[in-house]
Amino acid sequence: MKKWIKLTASAAAVGMLMTTAACGSSRGESGTKSSQVSVGISMPEQQLERWQIDGNNLKKKLESYGYKVTLQYADGKTDLQSSQIQNMANNGVNYVVIASIDGTATGSAAEQAKSSGAKVIAYDRMVMNTNAVDYYATFSLTEVGKMQAEYIVNKLGLKDGKKGPFNVELMSGSPTDNNAKYYYQGAWSVLGQYFKSGVLQSKSGKVPKTANDYRSIGIDNWDQQKAQNEMENRINSFYSRGTNHLDAVLAPNDALARGTVQAVQSAGLNYYPIITGQDAEQASVQDIVKGEQSMTVYKDTRKLADTTADLIKDLVDGKKPKTTSTFPNGNKNVPSIMLTPVSVDKSNVKKEIVDSGYMTAAQAGL
Repeated sequence: MKKWIKLTASAAAVGMLMTTAACGSSRGESGTKSSQVSVGISMPEQQLERWQIDGNNLKKKLESYGYKVTLQYADGKTDLQSSQIQNMANNGVNYVVIASIDGTATGSAAEQAKSSGAKVIAYDRMVMNTNAVDYYATFSLTEVGKMQAEYIVNKLGLKDGKKGPFNVELMSGSPTDNNAKYYYQGAWSVLGQYFKSGVLQSKSGKVPKTANDYRSIGIDNWDQQKAQNEMENRINSFYSRGTNHLDAVLAPNDALARGTVQAVQSAGLNYYPIITGQDAEQASVQDIVKGEQSMTVYKDTRKLADTTADLIKDLVDGKKPKTTSTFPNGNKNVPSIMLTPVSVDKSNVKKEIVDSGYMTAAQAGL
C-alpha cells in the first residue's frame, strides 16, 4: 500500500510539472519566463535625434516580449557609458545592448558584463578589441559611404564623361567611432579614382592619401558645431567671393550635413553645393525638401530595433539567431546582421520616409 501511495504522489507531481510547463506560454524554449529576462540598453547620447529614436524603439519592442528593460544614455561621455554598463552588469542583466561612443573604450565594460553572465550585443557601432561581444546588429557600413559617394558622382555627371575638375570637400566621422572608418572606406572606393585622375580636387587639400587616414579629416563626436566651424574655415579660405565654386561636400551624417548647410549660409554663398548625409533626421529631411541638403542615407532604425530585439528573443528561446555575416573587431569575427540602407533625396522622400510611416508629411516638411 505504501508503494502505491508513493507512485501516485510521484505521478501527481509529474502531472503538476507538465501542467505548469503547458500553461507557461510566457516561457521560452529555454524555460525562462519572459518576466525574468532583463535587458540593459546603453545608448551614446540624446543630442542626436536618431539615438532617441533607436533607444525608444528598442525598449518598446523588448518590453512587448515581456522583458524588463533599462535604457540609459551616456551624454557623449565615454566614462559615463562604461560606468552605466558596469552598473547594468552588477545588477545582473541577462543581455546588454551597447551602442558605443568609443568602440575601444567600452571594451572593458563589455568584458565585465560578459563575466557577469550577460550576452553582449553591439548595436550599430562595434565594440572593439575584445572577445566579449557575442553579436553585432547594424546596417551595411561601407554601403552607406558608397551611396553618398555615388550620389556625388551621379549628380556631377562623372559617369557621363564630365571632366571638371570639380571641387569637393571631404569630412569623415568621429575618430573614436569605428563606423567612421568603414563609411569613409566605402566613399573612397568610389571617389578615390576621380581624385587620382584629377577630375575631382579639393582646394583645401584635405584629402587623405589612403582611406585608412580618415581620422585626419574626422569631426570629433560627430559634432554639428565643429563641422560648421570646419566648413566655414574652408569656405572662407578657398571658396568665398567667387574665387572657386564648391561643387560638393562629403558629409558622412546629417549632423555634419546641417553644420555644412549653416556654414554655407554663414559664408554668404548664393548657392548650395551637393551635400550628403546619413540617418534621415527630421531637420535634415526638411532641409532636403527645401533644397539645402541634397541627400541622406536612410537607415530605418525601426528595423534595426526589431532585428536586435528578435535576436535577443531567439537567445531567450534557446534558438541560434540567424546572422548574415561576420564582422571583425580586432579580436574575433563577430556574428553579425547587416541591414541594407536606402539613398533618399527630394525625389523619393515621400515614398521612403512618409509612405513608410517613418515621419508624417508635416514632419518631413512636405
